[in-house]
Amino acid sequence: MEPDARYTWVGLATLALVALLAGGLYWLLGGAQNREVKRYTVYFQKQSLEGLQINSQVRMQGVKVGRVTDYAIMPGEAGRVRVQVEVDQRTPVMEGVKAVINRHLVTGLSAIDLKNDGKSQQPYATILVGEEYPVIAEGVPTIAVMASTLEELGDAGQETLHRVNRLLSDRNQKALSGALENLETASGELARTLPEVRGALGEAKETARGLRRAADEGVGVVRLIGARVDALAGEAGATLAQTRKSLAGLDQNLNGLALQLRLSADLGVQEMQTTAQSLRLASDTLQKTGRGLSDPARLIYGPAKGDLGPGEEAP
Repeated sequence: MEPDARYTWVGLATLALVALLAGGLYWLLGGAQNREVKRYTVYFQKQSLEGLQINSQVRMQGVKVGRVTDYAIMPGEAGRVRVQVEVDQRTPVMEGVKAVINRHLVTGLSAIDLKNDGKSQQPYATILVGEEYPVIAEGVPTIAVMASTLEELGDAGQETLHRVNRLLSDRNQKALSGALENLETASGELARTLPEVRGALGEAKETARGLRRAADEGVGVVRLIGARVDALAGEAGATLAQTRKSLAGLDQNLNGLALQLRLSADLGVQEMQTTAQSLRLASDTLQKTGRGLSDPARLIYGPAKGDLGPGEEAP
């Protein structure tokens, strides 16, 4: 009975160990399978995938949010690898998200870090034509940025050294020495000519003051001339007004004189006509008197017997 009981306890212990092993596997694998997840595809071309494996971690801000489910090298596209991942549906994968490879320096194992750009608050769910899941763009890892920056700094430092070497060449040193000597000579000349420059500046200031005074006097003269011209303009205006009045009176006087001359001319013509008539009557009288004097006998003795009297006609 004792051996049978011992075998029974051994079998029970073995079953317990198997159950614990199954529970652990379920906790490691099965539990994750039962959680709701979102699947994405990432195409890596610029980064090495050394150390990346199936079930490698997918992290966001250092927290594990998923795992790698598959990867494959794309046929006909050198250096391009397609990696499929699944992420806990509660993970905020937004539009503009990027995926980078982060490699542990000690263990050599790699993980995928998802980084949102912070510009968009819309969940990323766009599925491109020919793809099964949304495609997350490949990003640039921080270590690559640092390496690029260090490389640029190295190139800039090397270029700076070349420039310094060219600057310190024998030719440039001679030119610099000559320039310093010329600068020293120019400084001495400037020190010697500085009093003359100061005198010239003083004369220029005096000239400027004189010009300012002349300008002020010119302004005063211009103002005086302007006032005089205004006065002359006023006097000329008054003279023109008086001349206009005098011409108006002269015009009236000329009109009256012309009227008087016209009346005098008419009267003279009438008097001349009267005088002409009187002269004509006097001439007729003189003619009659002359005819009477031409026949004195008739004047003395009267008309002859055969003369007709007034109003008589010849038979």
